[in-house]
Amino acid sequence: MLNYRQRAFVEAYCGDAQAAAIAAGYSPKTAKVVGCRMLKNPEIVGLIEAREEARASAAVATREERQAFWTAVMRDAEEPMKNRLRASELLGRSCGDFLERVQVSTTEVPTIHVIFGDPVEEAE
Repeated sequence: MLNYRQRAFVEAYCGDAQAAAIAAGYSPKTAKVVGCRMLKNPEIVGLIEAREEARASAAVATREERQAFWTAVMRDAEEPMKNRLRASELLGRSCGDFLERVQVSTTEVPTIHVIFGDPVEEAE
């Protein structure tokens, strides 16, 4: 169980452990050491990671959300045709409808030549 200052550290942390420690009420003289020690505490790290995951998931649309949005735009008769076509294209791309799969079989190992700078002409 975290104490008040540890919870305050978790809330204040956004990449700078020293600043978060100061914001949590620790002395500026010891904030660097305290911040480093806090980031070694698995419970604190877990709470920070959970907070960041929740923040990221709320801010970034999932694949299903994007597909639902494109489908809604595509089916909206009030939407300009160019937007509807673009939505259908994006929806098709997200589902892999436009991929062309080609089977390549060879026994030869390809040779790759890497030349840095200008090629040197061979002297005769």
